[in-house]
Amino acid sequence: MKILPIAVFLFILTGALVSAVCSYQTAEDRINDDVNQALRQAMAQLPSDVITQDTIRCYRNNITIPELRDTAFIAMRMKRRGNRYETQMMAEANCSFLTVVKLSDQRATGTLLFISLLWLIGSLWYMRRYRPELLVQGLTYGGLVYADGKFTTVGGKPIRLTPMQHSLVELFFTAEDHTLSKQEICDRLWPKKPDASDTLYTLIKRTKPILEANSNLKIESDRGRSYSLNIK
Repeated sequence: MKILPIAVFLFILTGALVSAVCSYQTAEDRINDDVNQALRQAMAQLPSDVITQDTIRCYRNNITIPELRDTAFIAMRMKRRGNRYETQMMAEANCSFLTVVKLSDQRATGTLLFISLLWLIGSLWYMRRYRPELLVQGLTYGGLVYADGKFTTVGGKPIRLTPMQHSLVELFFTAEDHTLSKQEICDRLWPKKPDASDTLYTLIKRTKPILEANSNLKIESDRGRSYSLNIK
């Protein structure tokens, strides 16, 4: 069960990364299309094989993306055609990575990152608050650790319990849903005593403050018929 939240988080995060890359690539394509169309217009208006200041000025004026007008330039590239080389004008945007990111639409990426962060925080909070998990130190629940027959805080501080208090908390820890009926507790702790109701009431009354002072746990009663060890 602990793998599922992590898998969902990684799935959403992967979606955000894919969205970011696609948006970046789309912005790059738009930039290249813009500078190329600007070069074509400049060549149509000022046909020449020589790049002059007027050519560059006309080229930049035809660029529709304002962020590119001050940095874009025209380069002369040698291109091979068969056995000979030809000089060809190439439009260059010459913009930084941050400029491309700024021009890209990253709203979907931001939304997915925000969702993944919320999911991660929510998953960690849920697992910490509601799900006892088997750690290297032992079984932990509500800030209380049970290992090697002893109870400690998550920080390793021993919990001082009488033998009967220890047995009671141990029953709660190992019970399904941490819930036990009144009769079940009496039968387990005082098997030879016909009626241990008062003794149980006293034991629980004295155990409650110890648990509440050292963990996030509390013992709750269901009209005296059953008791549960719950997280506050």
